[in-house]
Amino acid sequence: MELDPIEVSATGNVARPEAVQKTSKKLSLAGIRPWTWFLIDYALAYVSATVAFTLTPYALTNANVVQDHVGQFGFSLGVALMVAVVAHIAGLHELDQKDRSFGLLGRCFFVSLIAAVLINAELLFVHYLTVGRLITIYTLIGCTVGLFALRALLVGMAVRNTYVVALVGSTEYIRNSLKFLGTSQPGGMKVISLDMNEHPDTNLREWAIANGVDQVVVDTDDPASPSQSELLKFIDGTLTVSRFTSFVENLYEKVPTQNITAEWIIDTQSAHESLYKSTMKRVFDVVIASVALVLSLPFVLIATLAIKLESPGPVVFRQERVGQYGKTFTMLKLRSMRTDAEKDGAQYAQEGDARVTKVGQFLRSSRLDEAPQLINVLAGDMSLVGPRPERPEFTGKLESNIQFFVHRLMVKPGITGWAQINADYAASEEDSVTKLSYDLYYVKMLSLAMDVRILLRTISRFYAGAR
Repeated sequence: MELDPIEVSATGNVARPEAVQKTSKKLSLAGIRPWTWFLIDYALAYVSATVAFTLTPYALTNANVVQDHVGQFGFSLGVALMVAVVAHIAGLHELDQKDRSFGLLGRCFFVSLIAAVLINAELLFVHYLTVGRLITIYTLIGCTVGLFALRALLVGMAVRNTYVVALVGSTEYIRNSLKFLGTSQPGGMKVISLDMNEHPDTNLREWAIANGVDQVVVDTDDPASPSQSELLKFIDGTLTVSRFTSFVENLYEKVPTQNITAEWIIDTQSAHESLYKSTMKRVFDVVIASVALVLSLPFVLIATLAIKLESPGPVVFRQERVGQYGKTFTMLKLRSMRTDAEKDGAQYAQEGDARVTKVGQFLRSSRLDEAPQLINVLAGDMSLVGPRPERPEFTGKLESNIQFFVHRLMVKPGITGWAQINADYAASEEDSVTKLSYDLYYVKMLSLAMDVRILLRTISRFYAGAR
């Protein structure tokens, strides 16, 4: 991250007044949304499967099925959907795309391989159809190369044409904003700053042009921020102006809690009158939870036996949690800790917690310990997706110390959620602030597409035991 790469004189004049206005808008990888990546990968896989068929004898017939061999159209559709879904689960559709290494190539191969295995298994065991080995091999190669080449090309273009974001405002605003953003930026993006306290007479437009700025980011509540009328003059086809909250939400998919106001909370609450948020989300929860409960039952029974054999005590652990609008409920879990885990009082769970049993370690890493919470979902206390419910022992202190913490539960708490897949255990108040930034983003963006995205990404987080 760089600050003020061009010197500003004592009078605020930029050192290169001869700079000219930009004429083209740069590519920003962070501007390619996850569902756009999904459609792109779907198209790439469909083309790869279609080309694979043209390179085999099966291209000589137009029949959808030749004896017990699947036809081109059915196979191509199946492969396309499977590749797009697996790539989504593997994180290839997230906004932070900046890898061009052999590691990315390996991930693309792994995604293509898993998709090929799954589609072949589905065709064989469900439809009793087969696929030629050459078709599978050619499809695997085509998907791997396509997924990797497109990302390498776009990342290369973004790196060569750096997208420059300028933070403009007071010393405090810039310091707090840089701290919130951290040092890791989306691929091809660079953050610079202009401190208006130190250089109040700077011609912002000339400074932006001289520095190749593509986007000016301000906090309109910041006393040192340029006036709104001045900011409106900067907006054109190549230079955009954003509030810091909108910038963070769009590119980092979280909310800068230190920059939001009560008005932001009110606007978010009023948006919860949509059909999905008010009705369909409950139907979605009941259907998926019912199916998941049936499918997980054999594993839960095995886990129950393992818990009993390892240590004495109840198999199902009951704990009071704070639900929607502060209403408490009893959350169910398979016991993963010793029975004396809280003999010294309530404690935050931490990575590598010594209180966790050996069986509990597996249950937590696989998240099988949370299977009983599907009953909480069916009972209406929880949702499949939502903020993690906190314990009453911690909630009071967190609400008094962290602004807007209580408003994360304007929706029902969830088994998984946006904060759970993007942040680790909340082992301190600082960690809770980080998770709050993701929780409030989810509260604002709640939709069927968002819930499906989180559920798919949760699959890839099983190994981490993220909470």
